[in-house]
Amino acid sequence: MKAKWMEFKKKYWDARSLRERNVLRVIAGAAAPFVVYFLLWQPAHTSVQKLRNSIPLLAKEVEGMKFQADEVERLRHRPKPALMDAASLKSAIEDSAARNNLGEAISSLTLQDPNAVRITLVSVSFEQWLSWLRSLQQEQQIRAESASVAMLSQPGMVKISATLVNGGSQ
Repeated sequence: MKAKWMEFKKKYWDARSLRERNVLRVIAGAAAPFVVYFLLWQPAHTSVQKLRNSIPLLAKEVEGMKFQADEVERLRHRPKPALMDAASLKSAIEDSAARNNLGEAISSLTLQDPNAVRITLVSVSFEQWLSWLRSLQQEQQIRAESASVAMLSQPGMVKISATLVNGGSQ
């Protein structure tokens, strides 16, 4: 490498007159601050500003990830709910529907093996259905495996056909 540098110096630098070399030195000295500014300082300064702006966003993401990790750990250690058979599942659904004023809305409730119940509600408020479904999930680990919702002519009222299963089957 040193030999190549010496060859380059002899060929291009030493071949120039003293005046040309001095002019090139002055030009290089004058251009050096611009090169340093535009190639080093200015890009670094811009990047520092971008990084300062992104730090609060990244900190919020980290907080969210820590919260989610805690939630995962909490859920991982939660005991698994007992698996209900179809008859107990039907009974639990009927009791919960009565407590939530949905007993009259149920038009059919049929057992499906091994731990599922098919339910049909002819006319029910969509909000009331969601509230009831949420309470079933939280209190008894009963979830909707499938659901068909049809809008009725009355605002907010729907016809629902769903298969409910015990959360132990997840």
